[in-house]
Amino acid sequence: MDIRQLRYFCAIAEEGQISRAAKRLHIAQPPLSHQLKLLEEELGVQLIERNTRRMSLTQAGHLFYQRATQILGLMHATVDDVRDMEENLSGTLAVGSPPAVGSLYVPDRICRFHQEYPQVHFCWREGNTYRVLELLERDMVEVAMVRLPVPMGNYESRLTLTEPWVVVASQDDSDWKSRKSLSLMELAGVPLILMHRQEGIFCHDMAVNEMQARQIPINIVCESDNISAILSLVERRLGLAVLPESTLCVRPAADFHRMTVSDCVLQSSVALIWKKSRRLSRAATLFIEMFD
Repeated sequence: MDIRQLRYFCAIAEEGQISRAAKRLHIAQPPLSHQLKLLEEELGVQLIERNTRRMSLTQAGHLFYQRATQILGLMHATVDDVRDMEENLSGTLAVGSPPAVGSLYVPDRICRFHQEYPQVHFCWREGNTYRVLELLERDMVEVAMVRLPVPMGNYESRLTLTEPWVVVASQDDSDWKSRKSLSLMELAGVPLILMHRQEGIFCHDMAVNEMQARQIPINIVCESDNISAILSLVERRLGLAVLPESTLCVRPAADFHRMTVSDCVLQSSVALIWKKSRRLSRAATLFIEMFD
């Protein structure tokens, strides 16, 4: 078993098809299939189910994928650390963020960083907070931007911003367009479109918890972890959304009408986090300092 086989297996696991993995790796399909077969023969277990159009990992395959990504991440981190010892900073810095918050705060920092350290390349990966934490745990990113609260026992952190949550309506919704604020009671029975409550991520429950505590009837018509999808439903006047204010940047602001909540504080914070158990590369340390 070698690093090449680990890279091949991870590509197959992530793409779900030998053909797509081969295209991603810029190799032909037969040698890729052969390497997978050799890997399974060496381990003595089946890693991938082949009885469907899309390959799926077996239980052993899931474990092997998790360990393989950790090994590859450690290998890349080691290379970067060695290069950091040279005078000229170089290598690859992998960062993760949710799409809405990341698009607001990450691009400027990447551009500034590139001006100062042009030999550093970025790998910027996006996903909801739960997905970003998963990338961080697997050492597929070194620094992550997440919406708090999250379980912080394994992480160091640096707060970047605190922002309010707002109620969002379609700009042409005559029932709400004249309102600048409303109370939670006014949301009683109103169709609501909310962010999906993710495992271990509690801020998405804020509005629901406040309404339940006041015994206000809640009518949730849809939950999604895709902000664009939520705003598309608001635009079609399916209901009102309750969202962090920064998420509105993913669509033209003129399409939506935002309202504050007058009788309670709904807000959440965003922080940069990194694993306590991993020594940060010099590039990661300098990147984090840009958020001071």
